[in-house]
Order: sequence, then C-alpha cells, then structure tokens
Amino acid sequence: MTAIDPDALSRLQAALEARATEKSRTFWSKYLKGDAAFRGVPMAGVREAVHAWWRAEAIDERSPDAQVDVALRLLEEAYTEDKMAGVLALSEIVMPHLGKQHLPAFARLFANGHIFDWNLCDWFCVKVLGKLLDHAQHPLDLAAAIASWRASGPLWQRRAACVAFVNHGKHGDARIPGLMDLVFASAEALVRDPERFAQTGVGWVLRECSLADRERVIAFGEQHVERLSHEAMKSMVEKMPAEDKARLLALHKAVASSAKRKTAR
Repeated sequence: MTAIDPDALSRLQAALEARATEKSRTFWSKYLKGDAAFRGVPMAGVREAVHAWWRAEAIDERSPDAQVDVALRLLEEAYTEDKMAGVLALSEIVMPHLGKQHLPAFARLFANGHIFDWNLCDWFCVKVLGKLLDHAQHPLDLAAAIASWRASGPLWQRRAACVAFVNHGKHGDARIPGLMDLVFASAEALVRDPERFAQTGVGWVLRECSLADRERVIAFGEQHVERLSHEAMKSMVEKMPAEDKARLLALHKAVASSAKRKTAR
C-alpha cells in the first residue's frame, strides 16, 4: 500500500481539526455512545477538507492504484472524520478506478477492525459499495461478491451484505436482474443472528425492497416472525400500507408474547 507522507497526513488532520466544533464532537460522541472517536467536524467540512487536500498534495496526479491506496489508508486512522475522509475520497474522487478487484482490500478494513461501528459501516456501504454497483460493468457479479460477506466473521462486514443494497432495493430486479435473490439470501443469513445490528441491517434493506416486491417481504416477515427483533420488524414494515404494517406488527407482538409466556412457565 502506498504510504502517505506523515507531514501530508498531518496537514489533512490539521485542516479537519480547524473545522471541528465542540458542539459537533459532543453530539456525535453521545450519539455513538463512546464507540468511536470524533474530532467534531460536520460532513460538509470533511468533504471540503479532503477535496482541497487531495488537490494541494497532488494526490490526483498519482496512479489510480496509488490514489485508492491513499483513500484506504485514511480509513485506518483513529478518528471518524479521518475515516470519513477516506470514504468520501473513495466515493467522490477515485470511484471511476474502483471495481470488484478492490473487495478484498475493503474486506480487510472490516477484518482489521478499521470499520467497527454502525455509523461508519453504513456510510461505507451507501457511499462506496452501493455506489460501486451503479458503476460496475457486471453489477450482478459484484453484488454476488458483496452478498457473500453474509458468511463473514466480523459483524459489520456481515451487516454490509445487506446494507450495501439499501439504495437499490426499491428498484427490485429492474436495474440489476437477479439482485433480489441475493438480497434475500443475505437477509436469510443475518436474520438468524439476534445481534441488534445484524437485525436492523435486515430490517432496513427489506424496508426498501418492500417498495418493489411487498409480497415477498411480507412472506419473509411471516416466515421469520420469531427471529426478527421488534426493531427490525418495525423498520421492515415502515413503508408498507397501513393494513399490512398493522397485521405484521400485531403478529410479531403475539408471537413475542407467546414466547415470553412459555419462558415464564
């Protein structure tokens, strides 16, 4: 991986710090409950800083592979804003150079603990993985590779196997024929994990899929009503008609109540 000159990295971090506010730092630290370190820079400030830094350091004159390496290196930093600078660089600067061949490097970010909270995970999924599908020459092949992460060890990588598709779910198979089978395969895997962020990943992506194939999502909800958390079910039905929403929520409540009574015996 191409190293970033320490002085150049320090200049980016100084630019980020100059845009930080105590109000923003306090908000995000409380919102993430201390799970991540924040400088306190709003997203607009991160975007402004990384784009200016990229030009000032002539990173855009490096080879495409070297530019990708710089963006990935930023994701290894401790502060969320430094990591987000890497996400934005991948999404808004080097996206034309990205492809399926970069998935192993992305997977290492999860495996090595550089993506370790829902906030960064979801930004990476939407801004990088989801956007990459829009640019792929063979999007279904790429989607299959991302969906295969459902069997990965790291929770956040498994969550990505669902959340990467949230902006595509509402289109069903219209844009990427065969995508829905992959999404539901990921949902089938993650719904069996009671961990909160596995469950909410399922709820979020299926909420969007319900706009394209509500009956399939309803069938999934009925089949897995005992496995879905209340939070996941509530998210999944959010964009359904009132009648379907009420029926599934009532079913989930009844099943949950029955399970509690059996446990109490």
